[in-house]
Amino acid sequence: MFRPWSVFRRHREKQRTLEEAAAKRTGVPGPKCPKCPISSKLKTNVAKVREHFHSPQNVDLKVRHITYGRRKAAIVYLEGTIEESTIDEAVIRPLNERVTAITGKKAYTEITTILDSLHLDYVDEMEDALRHILDGHIVLFIDGIRRAFAIDFSFFPTRSVQEPKIEHVLKGPQEAFVEDLHQNLAILRRYLRSPNLVHESFRIGTETRTEVALLYLKGTASEEFVDRFRRRLDELAQADFQRVVFIEELLDPYPKSLLPSFLATERPDRAAFHLLEGHVVLIQENFPFVLIAPAPQWNLLHTPDEHYQRWAYGNFLRGLRISAFFLNLLAPALYVAAVNYHPETIPLDLLVSIAGSREYVPYPTVVEVLLMEFSFELIREASTRIPTQIGPTIGIVGALILGQAAVQAGLISPILVIVVAITALASFAIPDQSLGFFLRIMRFFFIFAAALFGFLGIATLFAVLLAYMVSHEPFGVGHMAPVAPYLPSSKDTFFRRTFWEETHNPETAMPQAELRLRLPFHRIPARENPRNPKP
Repeated sequence: MFRPWSVFRRHREKQRTLEEAAAKRTGVPGPKCPKCPISSKLKTNVAKVREHFHSPQNVDLKVRHITYGRRKAAIVYLEGTIEESTIDEAVIRPLNERVTAITGKKAYTEITTILDSLHLDYVDEMEDALRHILDGHIVLFIDGIRRAFAIDFSFFPTRSVQEPKIEHVLKGPQEAFVEDLHQNLAILRRYLRSPNLVHESFRIGTETRTEVALLYLKGTASEEFVDRFRRRLDELAQADFQRVVFIEELLDPYPKSLLPSFLATERPDRAAFHLLEGHVVLIQENFPFVLIAPAPQWNLLHTPDEHYQRWAYGNFLRGLRISAFFLNLLAPALYVAAVNYHPETIPLDLLVSIAGSREYVPYPTVVEVLLMEFSFELIREASTRIPTQIGPTIGIVGALILGQAAVQAGLISPILVIVVAITALASFAIPDQSLGFFLRIMRFFFIFAAALFGFLGIATLFAVLLAYMVSHEPFGVGHMAPVAPYLPSSKDTFFRRTFWEETHNPETAMPQAELRLRLPFHRIPARENPRNPKP
């Protein structure tokens, strides 16, 4: 009986055997020989590097051959990733000054002594040498030595620190994260100058080799929570990903859920504040946002500006945001339900005005609302994609012209324009982009529920949504915590307290350190009136 799979298996085994034999014979790593050791022959090492980087077709690979007396060497690097001017001064010139020593019997010891002042790393396997070259390091191969030397001269073009573009600052630090991971780490180190701030590094992706940093505060963050992310990142590091765009979807335990599992921010002060509470921060290179976990619902509605304002001012802003949350979610649906099913809930004068404005509208209320909502979403997306200089202008002018023309043509009622405008303003007040998308999508479900069942449909869908949000537990932490389930908190959930009253870390991140504020003194009382001193 003919078995095609057995024939294919024998063919693959034969091909694998031939590849391994060729790798052993030529010294060039094949697909099944990824960890060949560094050879003592310079030509073999250079041939391996050229083979992996597809040279001479790949013109970015540069190989500089150098001769020190009777000993030959080669410096290998990728053009554009290092400062080439420093190679002569930092490597070639010091070796030339001691050419007699490095050609003797103790050449390895002398070379390590000369180069030890640089960011030197010793490489024993070809895979590590290739990784250093891709990271922007130069690799020095020397004939007769079974070890290579990797020196960090990396110089990737980076963007300087600028003001936040998404999370605008009213009062606070005027800086944002950039695409350079190490620069972002340095910014966070400036905010948290503590030896307990731990940084663990991971590499993800076979082609991109994206570096991901896991940060947490030792002694404050939960070891169980940190270990959960550590295991997941280790699994991703061993997986065969061709590319990694953003790690949020790879780490999210519920990638198909509408509710966000992470809090993304571009502000270092916000990331530092969450680290102090016991949260975990993830930084991905080439991306100017960091991820914070866990991210309960209430954290998505908070902003750092509230803590830079006075207590009353910050709570006023939070009250506006909570109101915007419900307006964004329910305003169009309530309008549809009231007009179609419950006109008795509308004051008589307003009801007459609505009926008069809808006299010449040719289709039902739900179609009218969906048409306006869809048009506004198109305007919002168009203003985002067109150039920055004219984007906001097109959005405002387009909405005004479209609304006025639709009213004059009798396609929509003027009151609906007001409802949609209030909904749009409320959506802009939501500080987190992921939460904003969640509300924009759920708004359409509520409109359909209101069109079918009125207030009953809205109440039923709201109860189902609330039950889902309470049961949603990414990373073992409830999305509605510390309200449901109830957990001890820092009294900073709905509204914030004064600094002196927020003495405990919230239990949402399961921190080891419960106390946030330890006062070695009593709170200083308000100064007494010198004109009326107490007896």
